[in-house]
Amino acid sequence: MPEEIIDLNAIVVNRQPINPLNTPKEVTFNQVHSILYGDPSTKLIYDSAQKYFNKAFDPSYPNTSLKKELFSLIIQKIHASLKLQFVVEIGSFTGNSASNIGNVLKKSYPGSFLLCIDTWLGDLNMWVNKGVWQHLSVSEDGRPTVYYQFLTNIVKQNLTKIVLPASMTSIIGARFLQTYQFHPQVIYLDSAHEQGETLIELSLYWNLLQPGGILIGDDWSWRSVRCDVKKFSYMKNLTIQHVENTWVIKKPIN
Repeated sequence: MPEEIIDLNAIVVNRQPINPLNTPKEVTFNQVHSILYGDPSTKLIYDSAQKYFNKAFDPSYPNTSLKKELFSLIIQKIHASLKLQFVVEIGSFTGNSASNIGNVLKKSYPGSFLLCIDTWLGDLNMWVNKGVWQHLSVSEDGRPTVYYQFLTNIVKQNLTKIVLPASMTSIIGARFLQTYQFHPQVIYLDSAHEQGETLIELSLYWNLLQPGGILIGDDWSWRSVRCDVKKFSYMKNLTIQHVENTWVIKKPIN
């Protein structure tokens, strides 16, 4: 079995190898916002949240396992040498878990922020299971509008300087982080849920995680997720911890 599923170091930008010496010492909200959307002091990405779809605050999506108390407990596991400053979430949907993470960061970790990577198009389960399909808010022309629900929910909770969305696939998101040498201390994976696809995401984001950081994931109860997490931990000789439906893997400092 190969040690790596995907080697992010093989990525090139404009046909030139990435220079590993350009790694920033600290990643900031303003820095990433400026790269993606321009200077936030001029125009914040949330300023147009109500322009296309008029959404009201709605935290009713039921499948959110990562509560504030649980996140606060888990992040105590990062190595003492690390400053918790940059968190990445892959799979954000309406923003319930992002709001929980954002509120913890806002209260206890000044200067920190959360980058949310999601297509906001839903996964297979959301298109098949009509019980959750309604939360995609599909428009008459067949396009999900849940992204605007996410923006509205973040705005209503005053987290617009803490939580930053990036509308990308999980693979493009990982490559974006690698391109700019942005390495989070905490990563929360709540994306594909499909066997094989989850394994690829695990490999991608494990490579990006700072040594001493923690990789958190949702839906331990899903057989497809559990299978890939166990396979990945076996490949890397890692220990899995799980609390209820949330699993945790700590990256060795060396």
